[in-house]
Amino acid sequence: MADDKSTKATRHSSAQNAPTQDRDAFVQSVKASLSSVREKVASIRRTDTLLFITNVVSPAAAALIAALAAAIGGNRMFAQAATQTVDGGWKLACILVAIFGFIATVTGMFKKQYDDRLAQGTQCVGRLLTLDSNLATGSSSWEEATQEYGEIVKSFSEFVS
Repeated sequence: MADDKSTKATRHSSAQNAPTQDRDAFVQSVKASLSSVREKVASIRRTDTLLFITNVVSPAAAALIAALAAAIGGNRMFAQAATQTVDGGWKLACILVAIFGFIATVTGMFKKQYDDRLAQGTQCVGRLLTLDSNLATGSSSWEEATQEYGEIVKSFSEFVS
């Protein structure tokens, strides 16, 4: 009889803990997603910053080389290249300007893509932070929280795995 009561008490306790365990697992899943998305956004931000710097420096370098070549002459600016071939200094100056211009064009395109990804990632972090806060304070019902998390995963599948 005593065993029967302890078995019932254990079952009752397990039944009460099941939703708590599910809720705890859900909260941990949200926290893990938030951490993962933050890392991805930080990586995107680093790349975006590198692209920004490259996108500023490349056209500046191209303009500087072109201006110096025009002011002092390509063959005088790159005297060693000028001794190798006719107008070698001018050719080298033009090649460098073209390369820096190409780099600026390509990085500008990638910068735009990373701007968009950074905006999406930041929005995802914001929604996950709000959800995490709501879970911590209990201001959202279980159903609202799981629905919101599902919408976040659906909307930001690139970030939340």
